[in-house]
Amino acid sequence: MGPVPDPTMVLGKTALFGGLSPEELVDLASYARMIGFPPQKDIFTEGQDCDGLWVLHSGRVRLYHTSMEGRQQVVGFRSAGSALELGPALDGRPYTVSGTSPDGAILAFLPRPALHEVSRFPSVVRGIIDQLCLELRQLDIATAVATLKDARRRVYCALLRLAQQFGQQAGDGSVRIDYRLTRRDIADISGVTLETAIRVLSDLQRHGIVRTESQVIEILDPARLEHPSECAECQLSCGVHERDWDRWDDPVPMVKPAIATGGNGHTAAAVPFRSISPRTALRTRRA
Repeated sequence: MGPVPDPTMVLGKTALFGGLSPEELVDLASYARMIGFPPQKDIFTEGQDCDGLWVLHSGRVRLYHTSMEGRQQVVGFRSAGSALELGPALDGRPYTVSGTSPDGAILAFLPRPALHEVSRFPSVVRGIIDQLCLELRQLDIATAVATLKDARRRVYCALLRLAQQFGQQAGDGSVRIDYRLTRRDIADISGVTLETAIRVLSDLQRHGIVRTESQVIEILDPARLEHPSECAECQLSCGVHERDWDRWDDPVPMVKPAIATGGNGHTAAAVPFRSISPRTALRTRRA
């Protein structure tokens, strides 16, 4: 995994602590430990007592529930810069989900006493409130989609939400989900069977709507997913997956610039995937 990073740098790149001064960050980082996890290793498990906050530096984390029968329900994916399970870190109650690193990860661990100490800063309090609101909205969206959409539309909605969270839009309008996803991942986060996810993705590929390569999904025509998903009529603001919590009115997630290759072989600068908020679309249709 390479050299162990400086926890001051790791915590400073997290939105939760972005408002702290350099001196305050150094003081906070003195309590943190950097911990590496090998692939497929659980970082924390559902029902385990929570002793502090995990901040993801590198790698990715898969959050999921496990039923009594052993079936997993994926509730989300997290990338570098994410603070994991803030609620349990604040109240000390057990984790409500499990978190695993599919490919290995490096995280900073901040004990609860240090988190409570730094909560005296207004910028941290604002960050805590914003992240808890974000997580609550994500839960509401996932619950509503699972109960109100049929299996095919659940897969469509999952792809669109992942595009909002991790999407890189190329000059030709296609969107690359910059996060490796297996068919099982898509099935679990959509709440459908593996067979259904495979069938829906195969249909989308056959009709030229998506393309997959090395577990990376590219949505070639987002509008052809949004229309059958009834996004314009939907009251769910899936733009809540933005990662800059100081910009609540902007549904665009903040992502690093990248280079995308179009179908003609030319390269074009990729930009964050911009999808009109469903509520904005609804207002436009009614105007």
